[in-house]
Amino acid sequence: MNLPSYYRLKKSAAHRAFDASRAFGAGRAFGAGLLVGVWLAAEAASAASFIMGDAVSLSQLSHRYNFLAYTVQGKNLELRTKFNTFTFEGDTRKVEFNNILVWLNAPVARHWGSWTIRDLDVDKTILPLIHPSQALKSESWRLVILDPGHGGQDPGASDLRRNLEEKRITLELAQHVRTILQKYNVDARLTRGSDQTTDLDQRCLLANRFGADLFVSIHLNAAANSESSGIQTHILPPAGCPITESAFVSSRDRVAFPGNRHDEANMVLGYYLQKSLIKYTRLEDRGVRRSRFYVIRNVACPAALVECGFISSRNDRTKIMTSAYRDNVVRGITEGILTYLNMVKRAQALNP
Repeated sequence: MNLPSYYRLKKSAAHRAFDASRAFGAGRAFGAGLLVGVWLAAEAASAASFIMGDAVSLSQLSHRYNFLAYTVQGKNLELRTKFNTFTFEGDTRKVEFNNILVWLNAPVARHWGSWTIRDLDVDKTILPLIHPSQALKSESWRLVILDPGHGGQDPGASDLRRNLEEKRITLELAQHVRTILQKYNVDARLTRGSDQTTDLDQRCLLANRFGADLFVSIHLNAAANSESSGIQTHILPPAGCPITESAFVSSRDRVAFPGNRHDEANMVLGYYLQKSLIKYTRLEDRGVRRSRFYVIRNVACPAALVECGFISSRNDRTKIMTSAYRDNVVRGITEGILTYLNMVKRAQALNP
């Protein structure tokens, strides 16, 4: 799946200001620019307060949740428990949890001499990973919907010279995942069972009509840069937060979609899918990312979209063409799903 085909990145504030000032004509450009500047500043301030919440120092976080150690080496910041390690990269949204990359909703930043993280990322990223039983206590495990990307008139990413079509490979992957899940007595169904055109709304309606407890959309990636390579898993950002591919927040980003009722579970699901896919494919870890793809924002259950390598990358493409690699992708997706389902069962046993 080529990301720009699903959404366009937001214009920068400077570009929006320029566009708006042009509309007033050359004679009024200066005054319009001032008005637009004031408006953009107010919008930015409002967006920041809506998104970020309070800043919490990592040292405070360490004490509050009984981490064993907090260490700082330049911009490399580490929080450690007996079994888990968070490694933050200062001034970025990157954090590794047990060596798997996760993208935060806001950067870790210096504030009054301390490295800080936002409350929202504590609640929606950190705590679900260290206390999954709390994040999953209201979820269920009975029905899994697998969504093979594209189909019919929509081939997705393709390399026709090598007879590679995303729509065909994703259907094969989904069918094999379903077969294995059914062997574990998991009720697993597909949004399409053949090479048919199925629009995004139909996929969501089907999942919601069936009463899905889990939704995983399966894709391959493509990019203009042929060096882009690896595995990435997308989950929905909390309402008011930017997608990973953008630093800007629009009014649309503040909308709470059905999928946002499961923000904490989405984090757990996304992490375990990414972890298992990296384990079996051994491709580059591009991380658990935040995106507002239609299918993951409009299903009424925890959801993730996995990108199982780049057709546009020579390295990835060579692997994707082999049945051994595709078998490993199936193992990764299946193990990630089964791990998540077992954690939901455990959470309900602990929270009757």
